[in-house]
Amino acid sequence: MKRIIILILIVGCSQNEYKNVGDIPFDKEMDDDGFQICNEKKIKQYYVRKSSDTPPSYKGEKRGLEQAIISKYSFPQSEKEDGYITIRFIVNCNGETGRFRMEEMDFAYSTKKFDPKISSQLLEIVKNLDEWIPRKSKNMDFDFYQYLAFKIKNGQIIKILP
Repeated sequence: MKRIIILILIVGCSQNEYKNVGDIPFDKEMDDDGFQICNEKKIKQYYVRKSSDTPPSYKGEKRGLEQAIISKYSFPQSEKEDGYITIRFIVNCNGETGRFRMEEMDFAYSTKKFDPKISSQLLEIVKNLDEWIPRKSKNMDFDFYQYLAFKIKNGQIIKILP
């Protein structure tokens, strides 16, 4: 008989509080004090959904989101930059965004530093996306984590995930 062992990683535990891997705690050095979370203890992960929940969305859905990004992105001339840029952030219950974090890597998933003409530009574009539609559960809006991953080839956006 085989035994299956399940390991649950819980970081920073207190009596009735836990944090998931991927949570974005407030950092006074990086984050805007004016961005308010509606319920700090109940920020939903983008992938966790009950059947009664409405999914997180952007006005115009995926196509609207892609158009909002591509219309503002200025492709750097003759860039040989390839890889992925992932930007994680929180959308609050009012559809406002904050606590942005960015990771850059090459196609082999090794850490890489992109030219700021690409990475800084994408971060600013994402920070200025302002038509997020909050998730709902039982007719209540709530905060959620969101990410956008950009596949970059020769400085151009090839794909936007999810």
